[in-house]
Amino acid sequence: MSDYFFSGESKTGEKLFIAPITSDVAAAHNIADSESIGYFLYQKPAGTHNADVCILAKLPSEDAAFELGRLLGLS
Repeated sequence: MSDYFFSGESKTGEKLFIAPITSDVAAAHNIADSESIGYFLYQKPAGTHNADVCILAKLPSEDAAFELGRLLGLS
C-alpha cells in the first residue's frame, strides 16, 4: 500500500489527517502492530507531541481514504 497523506484543518483549528499512523502513535493507543496497518482519520491539537493524537476512525480501504479526504476537503 502506498502511503498517501491528506491533511487539513477543522473548523475549531485542529489539524485533521488521513494517513498511516506511526509506531509511536500505535503504541500510545495500544494498537497492535497487525492492526496499525492502513489508513486512519485522526486529529492533532495544536502544540501537542506527535504521539498525542485522537484517532477518529480506521478506514477500511485506500479507496475509502481517498473518498473521505475528498468529502472533508483535505489535500
